Amino acid sequence: GILQDADKKPIADVTITLSGKATAETKTAADGKWAFSVADDGDYTVTIDASVAKEHGLKASSATVTIRKASFDKQRGVVRFDQAGDSAGSGTSGTSGSSGSANGTKGATGTSGSTAATQSPVKKDGSNVGKRIWQQLYSGIIFGLMLGLMSVGMNLVYGTTGLQSFSHGEQVTLGGLMAYVDTQMLHMPLIASAIFAIVIGALTGFIQNEIVWGPLRRRHVGTMQQMIVTIGLSMALQYTFQFFFGGDIKGIVKSVPGSFQLGPITTDMPTLVSALIAICVIVGVTLFLYKTRLGRATRAVSDNAALAAASGINVDQVVRVVWILSCAMALSGVLLGVYLNGISWNTGATLILLMFAAVTLGGLGTANGALIGSLVIGIVADMSSLVIPNDMRYASALAILIIVLLVRPQGIFGKQQRVG
Repeated sequence: GILQDADKKPIADVTITLSGKATAETKTAADGKWAFSVADDGDYTVTIDASVAKEHGLKASSATVTIRKASFDKQRGVVRFDQAGDSAGSGTSGTSGSSGSANGTKGATGTSGSTAATQSPVKKDGSNVGKRIWQQLYSGIIFGLMLGLMSVGMNLVYGTTGLQSFSHGEQVTLGGLMAYVDTQMLHMPLIASAIFAIVIGALTGFIQNEIVWGPLRRRHVGTMQQMIVTIGLSMALQYTFQFFFGGDIKGIVKSVPGSFQLGPITTDMPTLVSALIAICVIVGVTLFLYKTRLGRATRAVSDNAALAAASGINVDQVVRVVWILSCAMALSGVLLGVYLNGISWNTGATLILLMFAAVTLGGLGTANGALIGSLVIGIVADMSSLVIPNDMRYASALAILIIVLLVRPQGIFGKQQRVG
């Protein structure tokens, strides 16, 4: 978490005590950050000295948090604070969750400074079942939008080239890491950092097409061989990121957003803004494909590249634009990093199979298939955690994928093709 005063300034060198199923002590860093690693789920109480709380205007010296592990966090030995509520009537201590998980649920629900206590940990009684259902549905929709923004670029590349790129996840990671460099190392505003990440992503797409994919296409290298190249490129980029940025999670922003209620749903402003931006970008890409000349040429190449070339369309130019546009969607890495409170060297790698599932479910090569498939994956994954262990949530989403493909092999929006 991050310990802050009423003005949202970090409080350094304060002893934090953990009690519950495990006991430990640590001190806050210069930026107010602290962390504990625990092995078991359950309720834990985080405490600071009462005199410190009084000195910095905090309303209480302890807060109870409910910890539920997720596979994404477990790989890093990081626990996720799902809720930070009051304990025996006390308020919060200015602590909040430090990280989210790859299923798109938000890690921070506590508040900082002198604000009042947030909601109590969820209990398994009838009064909270409905609220939990709405909260999981909301989380699933938000994660589905993020996944959709990541998957649209992949779908465009497949539609025009037939290539399923395993290195697309690293473009997502690159976007988040570039935003981290700008905001935390160069101290640029978040909006300027996002624009910089988009420019860098577009530039990498242009370079990839000119140096790798263009020459391979001209030499008539098959898509299977090209796909193997994307696997090697993915591994090379992952370990390049790890070499330069380390293996820990990098926070794009350090301030703790205040949560608020929207009916039965707890959310915060960065989550809503990220979802709105994702919707606007997806709508913009759709309008580009259906309302512009270049977009119509892109759809023509996707339908039949040979016929499009015979009609006078410059296929190579269209593919080049698609690679640039696809990699420019590194914006999704920025939004994901803000939403999950951090980005890591292999964040994209942990999500690549979900992107493939979303694209396949919606229909390979279709304009809006990736978005619909992503929403289905996101909602099913988050809602299934209500009845099955959280670590198995992706299994349920992939089960839905298998069932749909058994009934409709071409996906939801895919077109049937005659074989033989």
